[in-house]
Amino acid sequence: MSGQHQRLPLEVDPFRLAAREEHLQGAIPLKQMKRLISALTSDEGDVLIDVVFSVDLNRVVLLSGTIQTDAKLICQRCMGEMDLPVKLDFQIAFARSEAEMERLPEGYEVTLIEDTPMMLSDIIEDEILLALPPVPKHLDEKCSPEAEGWKRQQTIETNTESVKQDNPFDILASLKTDK
Repeated sequence: MSGQHQRLPLEVDPFRLAAREEHLQGAIPLKQMKRLISALTSDEGDVLIDVVFSVDLNRVVLLSGTIQTDAKLICQRCMGEMDLPVKLDFQIAFARSEAEMERLPEGYEVTLIEDTPMMLSDIIEDEILLALPPVPKHLDEKCSPEAEGWKRQQTIETNTESVKQDNPFDILASLKTDK
C-alpha cells in the first residue's frame, strides 16, 4: 500500500459502487471500530484497506481486497500484551434479500443488505473480528515467563500433577465386610 491514501467515504452503497467498479484505497482509524477495539488493548493506529467493488460473471455484487492492521491483544497464556499483525485477503458477495441469497451459486461469503448505504468501517470491522483468534496466545518462546498469569498457570499445572486423585469407590471398600 502506498503512503498516500484517498479519503474514504463513511457510507457506501455496494450496488452503486460495483456498477462503477469503484476502487477504494485508504485508512480507517481503529477508533471508529467500537466492537473491534473492545477486543484490543489499544485503539491507536489505522486499518489500511485496498478494496474493489465489482460485479462478477454470475452478476453477483462483490467487494474484494486487502485489509492490514496491527492488533494489540492480551495473551491468554501470560496475560501480557502481544502484537498481532493482521493482513487479510477477502471477498464478500452482497444480496438484497434472502431469496437472492438462495439463488447465488455455492462458494460465496454472502452479506444480506437490508439498508443502503452502509458503513464501510462496519464491513471491514466484521472481517477483522472474524480473523482474530478466539484465544490469543504468544508463541511459546515469546511468552514472558515473568508475567503473573504464566506463573499462576505453571503453579496450577504443577499442583494438579502432584495431587493424588481420590477414587470415588474407595468408600465402598470400607463398607464391604468379609463373610
